[in-house]
Amino acid sequence: MTTTSEIDTGTAYGRPKPSYNARLREVGPGTPMGEALRRYWHPVASSETLVAGALPQKTRVLGEDLVVFRDGQGNPGVVIERCTHRGASLFYGRVEDDGIRCCYHGWKFDVQGRCIEQACEPALGRRRDAARQPWYPVAERYGLVFVYMGPPELKPELPRYDALENLAEDERYFASWPVPHAAVLGMPADFSWLNIYENSADPTHVTWLHSTHSGYQMLGTGTFGYPENFFDPATITDRLTYERTDHGVKYTQRFEMEGEDGEVTEYGFAVEQHLPNVFGLPDYVKVIPDGRPDQLLWVVPSDDTSHRLFFSIRTNDPERMVHFVIGITQNGKQNHELTDEERQRFPGDTEAQGSQGAITLDSVETLATGDRGVVMLRRMLLTMADDVEAGRDPINIIRDASEVHHTQSGLFTIGKPPADDADVNADADAAAGI
Repeated sequence: MTTTSEIDTGTAYGRPKPSYNARLREVGPGTPMGEALRRYWHPVASSETLVAGALPQKTRVLGEDLVVFRDGQGNPGVVIERCTHRGASLFYGRVEDDGIRCCYHGWKFDVQGRCIEQACEPALGRRRDAARQPWYPVAERYGLVFVYMGPPELKPELPRYDALENLAEDERYFASWPVPHAAVLGMPADFSWLNIYENSADPTHVTWLHSTHSGYQMLGTGTFGYPENFFDPATITDRLTYERTDHGVKYTQRFEMEGEDGEVTEYGFAVEQHLPNVFGLPDYVKVIPDGRPDQLLWVVPSDDTSHRLFFSIRTNDPERMVHFVIGITQNGKQNHELTDEERQRFPGDTEAQGSQGAITLDSVETLATGDRGVVMLRRMLLTMADDVEAGRDPINIIRDASEVHHTQSGLFTIGKPPADDADVNADADAAAGI
């Protein structure tokens, strides 16, 4: 067949089936990333809401269904949801003084899975010692309950972060919403953890999605008085530097402002990711001299296609923190209040990250200069998996309990003109493979 008309180019017909990088994005038991993530502690509950003797909580972490509870003596516990007896869910169990009792036949387990009673057996179970409920180690810090799901002989210390250490007398930890993403920022949890974790290494989306396209969405607690070009998408890459730190990836956006005295001060706005899934949640309003944040956020994979967020904030004003955490607004509303039309006109992270799909399809991405931080983060995560497979400790594994990690995220004062950043960005481009 012949035709004299011009043949269309670039159509979608015949394109290869899209695919994702399973090594990077699958988190279940036995997968490269799943085994790497199991070398770390992950938050599973808020200490405040895990009340002694109260009903147990159900969660899913790294593809495993878990039950979290605090016995009547105040000890937190995490066990596999399915009872080792006949498989009934311990979510329906009763928390007692020294453990959790299954609703089906009354078998009771302590926080380390030891069977201490079998209610329907002679002598409360003469062989109960053989019925160990699978469990995981638990620790508490910064108002959160953490679980370690990896090899027992390789269990690391629970990390410390300078951002949350040494509370002042009037400060407390605000970490009372151990709930799906939807309940924190109005966003659904039904997509891969990497959709949001990679987003934290992507500063250019702020200048377009949260500023140009949908109006200012990041300043729900006030305004700092940024210069006009701070949110300018045409110049953002000129003011950005990316670097690999000892703990992960950090980007810094620099800008100058003239004060009332006529003096020009240089500021930086940074966000740093601490592998595997932590980052400093920046305050867009408050200037801190060294850029140390007062809040950290953990992106915890539930499985390959869903996640939960946990945060801990040091504050002497919990009410302000409530407004900060839910401060991302669209058309003057929170996400769950929007109509479908408003979501189209004023999309935010929910729409952007959720519409990437349950798992981002790596094979059909077209990466560019603004994706340097994302590419660097992905490569560091893959190196983390490589290290575990090679029998090495991955990045940020703590063996010294006194070690404290430094984090820089948010607004800080630089105070002098910037050096020439051309070489720095060139190095970042090369490291990212762009």
